Parts: sequence; structure tokens; C-alpha cells
Amino acid sequence: MGKSLRYFALLIICTILLTGCWDRRELEERASVLAIAIDQDEKNENLYKMTVQIPIPIKIAGSSGKGGGNNADAVKIMSVTGRTVTDASNNLQMRLNQRLFLGHTRILAVSEEVARKGIQDIMDSFRREPQIRRLLWPIVVRGKASTLLEIKPRIEPIPVVFLMGLIENGMKLGRIPDQTLGDYFNQTSNLTMEPFLNYVEARNNEVSWKGVAVFRGHKMVGILDHVQSWVLLQLRNKKPGGDIVIPLPKTKNGYVSFRPHFVKKKVIIHKSSSATYQCELQGDIVELTENLKIPPEQFILQMQALIKKEMENRAKKLLQQLQKQYNSDILKLGLTLRAKHYQDYWKTHNWKQDFKDFPIRVTYTIKLRRLGMEMQ
Repeated sequence: MGKSLRYFALLIICTILLTGCWDRRELEERASVLAIAIDQDEKNENLYKMTVQIPIPIKIAGSSGKGGGNNADAVKIMSVTGRTVTDASNNLQMRLNQRLFLGHTRILAVSEEVARKGIQDIMDSFRREPQIRRLLWPIVVRGKASTLLEIKPRIEPIPVVFLMGLIENGMKLGRIPDQTLGDYFNQTSNLTMEPFLNYVEARNNEVSWKGVAVFRGHKMVGILDHVQSWVLLQLRNKKPGGDIVIPLPKTKNGYVSFRPHFVKKKVIIHKSSSATYQCELQGDIVELTENLKIPPEQFILQMQALIKKEMENRAKKLLQQLQKQYNSDILKLGLTLRAKHYQDYWKTHNWKQDFKDFPIRVTYTIKLRRLGMEMQ
């Protein structure tokens, strides 16, 4: 009998230890924030204006079998001000009947005005907050960041879901960088590189990707348009970027469009303290607006030479911007230098100062895979 009591007592203790959810909170009791926008307050430059987008579950799922609500009803937009991000969050919580929850936040938008002044104090709050996911996307917005949360695309009931789809599809196509909050934290903590963020514009209920915002430390110093951003993707991440449209020489309005599919990249560090990027693009001719009336073999050689010249000119312009205008190594060249030439170069040089004058050369090799279908 005593043995049975001991087993029973052990069972009771185990049951008590296995009980969970003592501090559980139902989804309906949380105000889940999907997107956050940070602007400078218009009335007081010492305050931040924080705008959040909170979905309304009953409006999205619908009620009484009648389906969901429209775009205007699916989310709640709220704005508050504060001296810091935490101060603004506390002010927001006092206006909500539910507990603020940031675990589902996917977009952190910062206005260009705030980004150019520096976002170190803003990022410090999100870095310390355990609810914030490192996989969310921080982006810089032309004009006010709050306009990004106020758009009403008809394709999606929740505006931020539309923006997420735009970024995700661009990433899959290799046309938009996959730059997460965790990437930003790693880059700002690393002496070998500088950070960058995606740059977008919201206008007339639409949002469009415009390129990347270049940072030096935590301060935005410039912008790369979409053409230069695609070159950056090729040299940095071995992503194809978008279509390359080039005017045909000796024609009035002739153009050729080249679509890269595969990218190979190699970085060579020379003993003379210089670097060469060797980039190979494989792709297709997807459009030709004028018949050149030359044999296929000659056409292929001519197009490869034309695309090669165009890409090397674009790369040269990119390096001019990064080195001379912005002095920001978002190419991660410093990471290669530290890895391969730590003793003979990295220890004796200041890369933050040397990058702007470091000789860098880019060469392209173009390989046409297909010329497209055409009638003979």
C-alpha cells in the first residue's frame, strides 16, 4: 500500500509540473502590430511620431458568414509621439484596451528625414526588445514613413501584406535585396562593412521599390537607384537583378533587352593593394526592337560585347558613388580583405578611411543562353 501511495504522489507531482499556460494570453486579448513607421514630429523636432498598423481580426475573417470587410475596415492606423521609441510605445499602450504585441511585426519603416539624421537610438530600442523578430524588414521611405501604412491597395485587405508580397517576390526574382533587421544589426556591429536598407516610395495608394538607401554607420548618406542596386546585387550577393535595356548603336530607336538568370562572382585581391571583381552573367535576349540583319554568330558576339560594355560602365558608376560620394563599403570588400590579408593589410590600415581610395576594378563576362523565339 505504501508503494502505491508513493507512485500516486509521484504522479500528482509530475502532473503539477506539467501544467502549462498559466500566463497564457488569448489572441483576442492582444493588439498585434504588423507594421511600424517612424517620422519626425512636425510640431516638435525633439519628438518622434510613431504610426502603427493593427489588423482587426473580425473585419478580416468576416462575421455571420458575410465575408471580410474592405481595406478601410481591415486595419486600424494609430499615431502617437514620444521622446524615444519606448516612450511612444508607452503612450500608445495607454490608448489601447488590449496589450500591445510586437511579435508579429514584419515591417519597420523609417522616413528619409529621420534616416539621414541617424537611426542609432531608434534601432537600440528594437534591438533590446525580445518580441521583435530579426527577420522583419526595415526600410527607408521617401517622404513620410506613415504614408506607407496608409495606402489602400485593392489586391490585399491588409496594406502591409501587399508590401510583404512585393518584397518577397522581388527577393525570389533576385531583384530586391533580402535585407532584414538582423542583417542590419550584424553590419553595424562589423568593422568590415557598412549597412544598407531597401528604399521605397508610397504614393496614390501604391508603393514601389526605388533602390537602396546607403548608410555609413547608422546614418543614411545616399541612394542607389534600381539600376545601380541591381549591379550591387550581382557583385555582392550573386543575384541577377532586373532586365538590362540597352540602346542599339547605329540605330534610330533600336533597343535590346537582356535578362540575366545566373551570376558567378570572384573577388581577387592583388599584392599591389587593389581588387578586381570578375562577374559572369548568363542570360537571354528577351527583346530586340530592330532587325540588325547580321548572321547569328556575329549577332551573338556583338550583343555580348555590347552588354559587357554597358555592365562595366554601370559598375564603374556604382563604385564612383560608393567610394567618392558616400565612402560606404556595402560591397563587403573589407570582409574579404580581413579574411585573406589580415596580417599584411588589415592590421596596418584603417578600412573606414582607406575604402574611398582603394583601387577596385570590375570586369564582366557575358554568355547568351537563348535568343528567344522568332519567325523565319
